[in-house]
Amino acid sequence: MDMGDIAGNPIAQLAFLILSAAGGYQVWRKQQPTDAKERADSEGQIAALGTWKELLEGERAARLKAEERADKFAAERNEALKELWEMKGQLKAMNETLAAQTAELASLRDQVRQLKEQLHAQ
Repeated sequence: MDMGDIAGNPIAQLAFLILSAAGGYQVWRKQQPTDAKERADSEGQIAALGTWKELLEGERAARLKAEERADKFAAERNEALKELWEMKGQLKAMNETLAAQTAELASLRDQVRQLKEQLHAQ
């Protein structure tokens, strides 16, 4: 069939148009499942990325909270250690005072004993 035959024949034009449409439709149908799969895959990847992003943000928030708790714990621990050392210092000073008072008491008891001995000796 020559192009000149198609140009002057409306039935040939209609047949050419129908065959072209049918061929285009077949090509389109063959590509549709692939496009649908690719679209679904892309949408799945986008959804997965969104989920991973949410998980990452959640993990970051949890890490920040954990760091805040650790910092608070460290500050409380340092304060407790400071108070412990202060109490140890106070306890040491009290022990030294008690030791001095115990020595003074022993000295006073000796003096009282000596005075009693002197009093009984007279």
